[in-house]
Parts: sequence; structure tokens; C-alpha cells
Amino acid sequence: MKNPIRFFALFTTFLFFAMCFSINAYAAENTLGEEQPYLYGVYYNSNNEEVDGNTLTPGDYTVDIMLEGMDSLSVFQYTAEYDPSVVTAISTEAVITDEKQDLSLGGIKTADVENGKKRVVLALASTDDNCTALDQGDAVRVASMSVTVECNGVIDFEDYFDFVTDPDLTFAEADYRDGIEDVYALDTTTQTSYNKYLMTADITPENELEPTITVSGKVLIASDAEGTASAFGLRGVKVYAYDDNDNVIAETISNSDGDESTWGDYELEVPAGTTQFMVGDSADDTIVNRGFTIAGDADVTGADVAVVMCDYNDDTSINVIDKAVFNKAVTVEYNIYADFNNDGSVNVIDKAVFNKILKAGRVTYTPELYFE
Repeated sequence: MKNPIRFFALFTTFLFFAMCFSINAYAAENTLGEEQPYLYGVYYNSNNEEVDGNTLTPGDYTVDIMLEGMDSLSVFQYTAEYDPSVVTAISTEAVITDEKQDLSLGGIKTADVENGKKRVVLALASTDDNCTALDQGDAVRVASMSVTVECNGVIDFEDYFDFVTDPDLTFAEADYRDGIEDVYALDTTTQTSYNKYLMTADITPENELEPTITVSGKVLIASDAEGTASAFGLRGVKVYAYDDNDNVIAETISNSDGDESTWGDYELEVPAGTTQFMVGDSADDTIVNRGFTIAGDADVTGADVAVVMCDYNDDTSINVIDKAVFNKAVTVEYNIYADFNNDGSVNVIDKAVFNKILKAGRVTYTPELYFE
């Protein structure tokens, strides 16, 4: 008798087979053995940034399971085993129906296995009138897993999660007319009563991601209109990185926590090469934005930027309007951008600094920092 796990998917197959036979509509006949199916994973971190599954660090990830290389599909099932001591949480909830509405979920099961690992099984069947759910070999997401990794250092996800190669457990059927039991399988050497054709898989394929660098530094309070840096880090200021089309590609906020020496610290991961940065938050109309450029393919530290905080309406001029905002911070409402010495209050010390900058008049200084 067949392995009962395989019938987890096959019972759905028979339901749809009756429908397809009655309307005499099939996918391309005799496609089995003519295609090159490929099953693989694509990884995203908690910030929805694509990462390499070969080098995962502790954290939460989304793993999309992709299938490509088939022109037609009637039934699909994958079974995977994983190490629960490292892959501590896993859920397969978002079975893909957004790109391919003709794939229907046959079911999802999880179970413990004898070697201390856990097993997850997912089965899909086609609901399309032609009993097919793929278009000319396009890649389709068949599942999306939420995964938590706990480890020391960096791991290759494949060492702790991989597809089971048994053709009763992981297989793809191209067309009902090719025979219910003839399948694409990861292992064609296993003796079975049905025909098998090769399907390949790599849960952690080599990821040719764009090389990145880490840029870090400190946002400092400027002590004058020329942008001379003070010793005080400016907390809670946005730092943006953007491309040549002015699209923001990364952003962070300067540190507000911990020891005073770490206030104003920031760190961003950006593409290697030349990237433009902007420090400030024009949406809040609180400070003069400061731009700088990073060029090179090595990590950069010490990319410090001093920000003039007194242009509260962001019109590149420090005048009586800004003075009114400052006075409000002194008398009524605390404003971090008026707290020049970052001591948590706006008082006569901050007023002395502000008046010095106010006398300088219009602000035109925009520093450009270059790091090779």
C-alpha cells in the first residue's frame, strides 16, 4: 500500500480528476519528463529585506518556497524535516493564491519524527479548468513560511531544514492525463510502482545579492550656523539613504537610549558604491537637513554629521519665526531640537547658544562628506 502521507495530497487529486475528466479539459499532454522542475527557497528578514539563506543569524525570517521550470501542474506536495533546537518556531500559513488563484490548499500537517526532528508537509492541487497552475515555466510561490532561528553565530539554513527526497513525500505531478501516480521526484532511484522523472531542489541556493556596506557615525548638535560640531549627540533624528532617483532605500533614527556617549549614534546597511544620505526630518520642520555622500565598497565608521537645529520651519533661514518656536520650548513645551546641550531641559544655556546662531542670520551651509 502507498505511504499514507502521500495520500494527504492524492485524495485531493482524485476529486479534481473527476471534474477535469468530465469536461475533457487537460493541460499539455505527456509533459512529464520534458520539463526541469526546480524547488528552492527565498529568504527575507524581519525588515522584509532579501537575505542569503546560507548565512542566517539569529532572528525571525520569512522563507518563500518557490517552484519553477514546469509548464503545467496538477498536484504538488513537499515534505521537509527540520531541527527544532535551531529552527525553534515554524509556521506555514500563507499558501500562495495571490499570483496563482488556481492552486488550492490540500492541507498542511506537522509531526515529530524518530530522529528528534520535526516534519512539515504541505499539499496543493489545481482548481483550474485545464488542471494546470503554472504558465510556461514561470516561478510560483507555493508556500510562505514564518521561521525563527536561534543559534550562535551564522548558519546555513540547509543544515537544519531540508526537503525529504522520498518520492511518496515530495513530488510534483504535471498533468492528470500523464497518470495520477507518475511524478517528478527528487530521488528517481527509489523503487516504486510508478514512473519518476527528476526534479531538483536547493532550499538555500547561492544568493547573488547586491554587495552592501555598513555606514555608521553620530548625529551631533552644531554649535553654530556653519555646522561646527559640538560634543553632544542629537537623539531621535532620522538618517536616510537614497538612490539617484531620490527613492529612500534605508533609514534609521539616531540613538536615544543608554549612556549619553551613545546618543546620536546611527548605523545603516546600504549598497556598495556611491550612496547619498540626508540627516534630518523635514516632515517635522524642525531642523536644517544635512546631506553627505559615501563612496566605496568598504564599511565606513565615523561618518559624523553636525546638524543646525535652529531652523525650526526648515526654510534655510534662522529668524524671528524660529525664535518664537524656541521661546515656546523654553516656557511651555519641551522640544528636543531646542535642547542644545541635550540635558533634557531647555534653559538659559540653550538660549545663549541659540542667540549666537541667531546673530549669524541666514543658513546656507550644507556639508558634503566623502569617505573612500
